[in-house]
Amino acid sequence: MVLILGDGGTSKINNMQYIKQILTVFSVGLILFTMYTQNNKITELKTTVVKQEKVIDSLQTKVFQAQTLNGQYELTLDHLKEVNPKVAQQFQDYLLSETE
Repeated sequence: MVLILGDGGTSKINNMQYIKQILTVFSVGLILFTMYTQNNKITELKTTVVKQEKVIDSLQTKVFQAQTLNGQYELTLDHLKEVNPKVAQQFQDYLLSETE
């Protein structure tokens, strides 16, 4: 439907239609760009999470190893206290004062 509004009236309506089409194309483009950048950010965050999980796993392994070794030293020191208390005391004195 075209309304004739006088001198150049139809061109104003045609211009409005072009503006609507341009705005629609621009809006769709903006939505697609936003989705693309969000997907990239999500992928980046997922990659970061995977890397952090690997670091956490590695640290948990190292903590377990350190706790195991610490337990072995404690058991050995307890045994040494029973077998040779003097050496056990020397060991503790050295450990607490010389290894800081």
